Amino acid sequence: MEDYIKAKELMDMDATELIGSVSEREIENAMRSLSVVFPESYKAFLRDFGGGDVGGELIFGITGEDNAITATQMERTQGLSADLVIIGFWNDTLICLNTGRMDNGECPVVEVDEEDRVTEVIADSFGQFLYEYLEAE
Repeated sequence: MEDYIKAKELMDMDATELIGSVSEREIENAMRSLSVVFPESYKAFLRDFGGGDVGGELIFGITGEDNAITATQMERTQGLSADLVIIGFWNDTLICLNTGRMDNGECPVVEVDEEDRVTEVIADSFGQFLYEYLEAE
């Protein structure tokens, strides 16, 4: 969560278009519909910002037009692992939470190539992923 707190401090509201916070009930319903548990840092992001355009890249929330639930359910029909939750689609690559590797309330963020489904860990947690992305901006 420390990385998420640092990322939250870096959020430049001029470079973001966020949908707004979501409730605990909405988060619980989303986790139930996907049969997963979200990491603590992603739940904090949802409560604080909801999702949206952050520095030019879309990070899916659980409400609105582009959301993690719809994207994940659609890709699961094409073979996406039930442990993965899509939080973005950047440069022809799916960005996913690997909820099957939860450790102390956090899980890695992975890239999944749409053609061959190869995954690569790009951050140890959603908080780290968000912080490193914002730091690079």
